[in-house]
Formats: sequence, structure tokens, C-alpha cells
Amino acid sequence: MAEDVYEEFRIKVREWLIKNTPESLRRRELLSPVVGGGVEEKINELKAWHKKVYEAGFIGIWWPKEYGGYEDDPVKEIIVYEEFMKFGAPLGNPASILGLTVVGPILLIAGTEEQKKKYLKRILTGEDIWCEGLSEPAAGSDLASIQTEAIDKGDHFIIRGQKIWSSYAHLADYMLLLARTGRPEDRYKNLTLMIVDMKSPGITVKPIKQITGLSEFNIEYFDDVKVPKENVIGKVNEGWKLVVQALNFERLLLMPPTIISAEIAAKEVIRSKVIKNIEQIEDEILDILAVKILYERVFDLLKRKIIPGPEVASVKIVATDAAQKLYRKAVEEGDYSILFRESNLFGLTFGLLSSFVGTIGGGTNEVLRNLIGEHVLKLPK
Repeated sequence: MAEDVYEEFRIKVREWLIKNTPESLRRRELLSPVVGGGVEEKINELKAWHKKVYEAGFIGIWWPKEYGGYEDDPVKEIIVYEEFMKFGAPLGNPASILGLTVVGPILLIAGTEEQKKKYLKRILTGEDIWCEGLSEPAAGSDLASIQTEAIDKGDHFIIRGQKIWSSYAHLADYMLLLARTGRPEDRYKNLTLMIVDMKSPGITVKPIKQITGLSEFNIEYFDDVKVPKENVIGKVNEGWKLVVQALNFERLLLMPPTIISAEIAAKEVIRSKVIKNIEQIEDEILDILAVKILYERVFDLLKRKIIPGPEVASVKIVATDAAQKLYRKAVEEGDYSILFRESNLFGLTFGLLSSFVGTIGGGTNEVLRNLIGEHVLKLPK
């Protein structure tokens, strides 16, 4: 019976996409976030699209009704991610994805009632865009070594420091900031998660030009930025455990795009006929087939209300590595014209350039391998 419900819902999503997706938002360039360039160029259209997707019941599926959600089966949310990716339509506004996959879940777990009422509904409708202030120039994979400090001033904190690799910070209304509220030597202790209004005096945002030609990432400078203490999420000095929970949840929701991106990579490389001997990419294709089986296992766990663990990290590692290797081999086999945007094979080059986001973002594959080795396989450090 449950399988019938899921299949009916899947068909409903597909039919809605066919009827409602504007041609201007259907993805033509492989892995490009939005047709025709960066998100900022289509920001008004994307915000309107986000609201339409939400009102159709495809955003906030499992979130409580009292905060604007639909309080339905979370498995349906995974189905929505799958079908939007397969169809080639953005699931709402790409700039709003952090609010849905990270900020919202954290606020539901640890936010005050006032924070939930103020922010959650506007995240779902896409009215507010959120960015993430975690990584720093000297603290990427080793996130616990961050230096950005929050100085206690009684009823507020003063923020001093720098953050980097924040997606869409140049468009954001708010930032989810991890700052140090104690000594750097304490590492995992004395880290606090808080909400920062991006319009606050003292914040400077500078976009970073990427190898794809887009500028989705940013670097931010905080020069004595005032943050009220009511903006702290959870408890002061206990931000680390919330960050870990949030990143695990983010990886779970990003599994469908990860798997489907790898499948698209295989199909595009084969269709291009750049690789003359299919045996050259046999290992990568087998990896994708194997990880699809693992993904189905994770999907089954979710159906049985079991939260998956290391399986999610394994899916991310294998799928993103396979996609990157496929594009690399295709670009290496092609002639020099494949490097130019005018080429009908440039999608392969763009795929290679974009693939580094997959292997680095959401926790680098190297760090995830270490976590699996230490915590699952119990290997020595």
C-alpha cells in the first residue's frame, strides 16, 4: 500500500512539472544551476517560481504545519528532489536551498519559538535567502579551528573575523554563523551558532570568481558586527553538535541530485562518443550502478523511519568521484575545441569544472573517508 502511495505521488510531481515549468527555467546546460547564467540574473523569476512550487505542496513537505509546512511523509521530499532533478527544473530558488536543507532543520531542532515563528515560514516561501558562515581561509576541512570571534558585550555579541565559500551570500538576507565564544585551544567547545542579519553595519561581501565563470561563492568580512543574543541558536558554546547534525541532514537531502548528476554524466559522456572504447569508463559506470543500489537501501531505511548514517557519506563519495572521473576522461580524450563554450561538447568541460563542487562541498570526500575509517571501520588515526 505504501509503495502505491509513493508511486502516485511521484506521478503527481511529474505531471505538475510538465504543466507548470516555464521554458526559461528548464536546464539545458549540464549541471548549470539555472538556464542562461547565474542565479542573480533570474532572481525575481526564481523567487516567483519558488513560491509556486511551495504552494503546490512540494516544499516543506515534512515540516510542521504550525510553521508553514505540510507535515507529511519525509520520503515524499526525497521523491520531489529526484523528480525535479530528472526533469531539469530547479526545486524553487537555488539560492534558497541552504534555508531548506540546513537552517530550517536546525531551527526546528534547537531554535526558540520566536525564531521558528519569525524565520521558518519565510524560508519555505522563499521570501528570505540564507547563506552559511562556517568555513574560513584557515579553517575549511578542519572546521573546529575557526578563528572568527564573538565577543560577549552583555545583551549582544560583537563579531570580528572572516568567512569564505558562502554560497549566494551576495544575495542573502541572513547568515547562519558559527563563531568562537571562547579560547581557540578548546576547538569543539566554545563554538556558538547564531543568526546574522546580512544588512548589519560592518559586513563586507565579495563574490569569488569560479572556474565555471560564475560567482556563486563569496568571502565575507566582519568588522565589529553587532548580533543580539536572542539570535543565538541553541546554547552558547554548544554550536558544534548542531553543525554536525545539520551537515548530516544536508547530505541526506542532496543525495538525489548527487546520484542523478552521476547518471547524467555517464549518459552525456557515452552520447558524446568522445570515448571510443567503452571499457575506458567501465569502472566508473559500475561504481554508479553500485551506488544506486546503496541509495535504494538508504531510501528503504527512510521508508522504515530509520535515519541512515555512514551510507549517506558513502553515496556522496562514490557518486561524485565517478562523475568527476567520467568528465575528466572525456575532456582528456577530446580535441582542444571541447574547451570552448561555442563547442557543442562544452557541456563535458563545464561538467568537469562543476564536478569539483560535488567532491569538495558538503564535506570533502577526503574528510568523509576519514570519518568512515575512524568511526565505522575503527581504523587508527
